[in-house]
Amino acid sequence: MDLIFVTPETFAIQFVILLLIIWVLNKFVFKPYLAYLDEWDSKQKKLEEDYKNIDRLIKESEDKKEEILKEARLKWDDIIKEAENIWKKKREDIILKAENDAKDLFSSARSEVEKERLSMLSSMKSKVTDLVVRLNSKLFKQEHVTKDFVEKELDSIKM
Repeated sequence: MDLIFVTPETFAIQFVILLLIIWVLNKFVFKPYLAYLDEWDSKQKKLEEDYKNIDRLIKESEDKKEEILKEARLKWDDIIKEAENIWKKKREDIILKAENDAKDLFSSARSEVEKERLSMLSSMKSKVTDLVVRLNSKLFKQEHVTKDFVEKELDSIKM
């Protein structure tokens, strides 16, 4: 059998066509596809890097959040302690002021009662003296008991 189709001229033409097809495929299919794959690969690497950065940023923000919460709790505890101290001091001041006011009021009332007692005693002495002098004059029909004598006798009685 004679292979008329395979001659050096047809083989050379087929080889040139094959080279031309390979060149066209390389120029318009393989290079753009490889460029697309390289671009896709770089985007995937960037995405992975971004995900790692996001994870790192999330972890950092959680750590900062915990640190801020810890600081806030400490400040809150300090504020509560300070408020309690202020409350205790105010309470002690109010109690001390109330005690002092009560003492002053008691002292004032005591002196007022003492003044009133002395005033009543003086008034009673005066009335008793007058009564004794009048009684003496009516009983004995003489006024030889003097007012001075009765006042001295009443003063000698301790009340």
